[in-house]
Amino acid sequence: MPPFEFAWPVFGSLVLILILPRPGMALHWVLLIAAGVFDQFRLQPQFYAIAVLMSACVWPSWHNLVRWFLVSTWLWAGLHKLVSADWFGHASYWLLQRTGFQEAYDYHTAFAVSVALSELAVGVLACVKPRWATIGCVTMHLGIMLMLSPIALDWNESVQPWNATMAVIGGWVMWTTAEAWPQTWFQRGLGVAWLVVPLGFFVGWVDHGFCGVLYSDSLPRGQITMAEGTQRIRGWGDLHVPFPNERRTLRMYFEQSASPGDFLHISDPRYLLDDLYFVLDGDGVAQEISAGDFYNGTFATDSGPPYGVGLDELRAIFSLREAGVKMLRESPGKPVFAVAFSPENFDPRLLRSLKGLPNIRQVQLAGTDVSDADLQNLRVLQMLTGVGLNNTAISDAGLLGLGTLPFLSVVEHEGTSISDEAVSQVLKLEP
Repeated sequence: MPPFEFAWPVFGSLVLILILPRPGMALHWVLLIAAGVFDQFRLQPQFYAIAVLMSACVWPSWHNLVRWFLVSTWLWAGLHKLVSADWFGHASYWLLQRTGFQEAYDYHTAFAVSVALSELAVGVLACVKPRWATIGCVTMHLGIMLMLSPIALDWNESVQPWNATMAVIGGWVMWTTAEAWPQTWFQRGLGVAWLVVPLGFFVGWVDHGFCGVLYSDSLPRGQITMAEGTQRIRGWGDLHVPFPNERRTLRMYFEQSASPGDFLHISDPRYLLDDLYFVLDGDGVAQEISAGDFYNGTFATDSGPPYGVGLDELRAIFSLREAGVKMLRESPGKPVFAVAFSPENFDPRLLRSLKGLPNIRQVQLAGTDVSDADLQNLRVLQMLTGVGLNNTAISDAGLLGLGTLPFLSVVEHEGTSISDEAVSQVLKLEP
């Protein structure tokens, strides 16, 4: 689509709403939808949510629709947080830490639980006792506004108008809801639709911004590998809004900004979806490739990077750091390339976090209680070149399980039952 400036037309439609509410509201919706079609960076859910809430003030028939929109938003905001490892880890910690709270590590889990349960409670009340939900609605959204203000986080000011609208119009909708349960089949259908559609987020059918995914941080993210280095796909900047992180929009951004031969890794934390890997061909089209081809540089070109660099997951870094595991980078901002466990901080469950650090080349496990079964968690590390197993209980069987790693070139195995023959079978050339 060609570029088109929608700021003044959208502002004009808001002025028209004050004069001719119904025609103005209809025009506002047309412009919002057109703006999103012309540039999907504009798919910022807070502005569409404000339009939904405004519609209840203009068209009485929208009252029930908006009521169930509110119910869905609150219920799913809480549910997404309860099932998000990111929310219970780095996301809740970051929110507390940014406020200046000194004991964020100790209390971020309690904070995460209380926020999720509060949202769920307001959502449940909105279903069964709408008037009671008014108190929770107003209190919660005014509290969020205070949390995001310069007094605390001083962050994400773009959602402040949405929170104010949720408090004012949302509170009014809840207070004026006469019947708790829908009275007609049409009303029931609207309620069910609002509650069911967000399920599509888990399989990538519906954008997270329209599914109540609020601050849980379980979103796909992208990183481009170029000859000059890596680039995280982000928003913010002068626009002060986040990038609409969807698999589709990340790929589109890659096609519009990268050069032929560049690589894209889309890291997706959703349990039902795998990470995606792309290389940009000579026609500027993102071609999907396997993880092995991405890290091995199978499709590398003379002018592009030799191989792709994967995106480190914040949830993995947070869980390892919280346990006291040592992680090394070449310099700040670079990916983690080495991890060292000690006998004191080793926990077999932490090895699962290594999947979220795809660029690891060295893992030190000397002296730990790692078992043959535990060691198989390293099989996903396509770039692994060395592993330290001195004074562990690892046997030939455990080591041979790493035989599929394409670049494993060093195995430290003093004080183990590992044979030199097994070592020779798994060693490869270093990339």
